[in-house]
Amino acid sequence: MVQIVIPVGPRDNLEWVKRSVQSALEQGVEVIVYDNSERRDIHEYFLTLEGKLRYVRDSRMSRVNMAKLRNRMLSLVTDKYAVMLDSDVVMPRNAVSRMVRKLEGGVHFTWMHYAYSEEEMNQPLSVMEENPNLGCAGLNVETVRKLGGFDEKYERDEDVWLYAKLRKEGYWVEPSEGRCLHLNKVHSRPDLRSSLLEARRNLWRSKYDMMLVMDGLTDLTFLTGYTYYGSYYVLALLSALYHPLALLYVPLVGFGVYYYKGVRRYFLNLIPGLALALSLPYGLAWNLTRKMKRSQA
Repeated sequence: MVQIVIPVGPRDNLEWVKRSVQSALEQGVEVIVYDNSERRDIHEYFLTLEGKLRYVRDSRMSRVNMAKLRNRMLSLVTDKYAVMLDSDVVMPRNAVSRMVRKLEGGVHFTWMHYAYSEEEMNQPLSVMEENPNLGCAGLNVETVRKLGGFDEKYERDEDVWLYAKLRKEGYWVEPSEGRCLHLNKVHSRPDLRSSLLEARRNLWRSKYDMMLVMDGLTDLTFLTGYTYYGSYYVLALLSALYHPLALLYVPLVGFGVYYYKGVRRYFLNLIPGLALALSLPYGLAWNLTRKMKRSQA
């Protein structure tokens, strides 16, 4: 009926891998581990679990491509449904049964949002929360295969691509109740260092977001960030021409503080948000250049 597939890579934290795998084994379904880490310590750990899961070793990828990795994971699945679980994510009890209920009810892609602490795991979803991921997600494998699998040009945004593609094709996608614990807290931006790291990543992310636009997979859910953070730059330019317009920063900042539930979290999210909006011209230029080269080929 359902299989859990966990990818393990060369930079993974072994202690996190252990916690993730243990949470999967507690779900009471078949667990498949796809290990392309080429690490002895990780291999030795899985030898201790012989008979408890299906262990597949492969060579390390020369270049990280998450869409290609997801396709390799899909090739190991023999059931109708699959749950993808990243090796730094811990599932709560009954997580798989919750997602399977969604899938059996007609949903083709469901996910559990992330929590970054034990306390957050029982936090209900907010009205505006719509952050699909493949680190703790249930898939109708037959449907994904009908799409031709994951589009491998979306090397880093394969989760957003799947969400947008399924919605465009008329398939039902929605989150499941509850949250999975993400052990890697960098994405939660708890401090200035992690915020700056996220900002650096966001400087190239627009390449994939604009690729979605070029492919006709635009989803307003994922363009709101460009609108909100881009407003800071637009307002700065307009304020330089007419100073009283600077007062519009008050509601703009106020909304951010309200949304992130505090000044500190607002500030730590503002930095990567501004980086994302700043990268928009790069994303557009990269995709237009790519389109021109393809038309000339």
